[in-house]
Amino acid sequence: MEALLWLLVVLSFVIGYVGLVYPVIPSIFMYWLGAAIYAFFIGDNLGIMFWLILGVFTVLTFVSDMAITKYYVGKLGGTKQGEWAALIGVVLGMFIYPPLGVIFVPLFLVFFTEFVIYKDASKALKAALGSLAAFVTTIVFKAVVYTLIILWFVLDVFVF
Repeated sequence: MEALLWLLVVLSFVIGYVGLVYPVIPSIFMYWLGAAIYAFFIGDNLGIMFWLILGVFTVLTFVSDMAITKYYVGKLGGTKQGEWAALIGVVLGMFIYPPLGVIFVPLFLVFFTEFVIYKDASKALKAALGSLAAFVTTIVFKAVVYTLIILWFVLDVFVF
């Protein structure tokens, strides 16, 4: 039975990583699920510091999508309307042909919004590419965060 529970823990962590490229999967909650399976059914020695760090990382992953997207679109010449189009595009993209929708829906929405405002395709494209840069940056950021969660989990379970 314990082997099956460990398999569920590992599977939840793997599914969390899959969520990096398939954003419909609530990745961060998969790490909570794996930790909860361990804490309630295998062993209860996860320290309070693990749960606090997991909570902080959870907030960071939620905030990072929106903050990084707004930052890159604005940095590359986008307007406030373009930043909002990128945020809306990220949310819509999760449901429109995932995982590619998260890449292309914000790209198209920002391009369309900025083109309507600027009437200049090159400026609109530059701002739209900000949404692509944001997507890549958030994936890298989340991959680092998820790896740190797993490392902390392993250290907390087997070392501390």
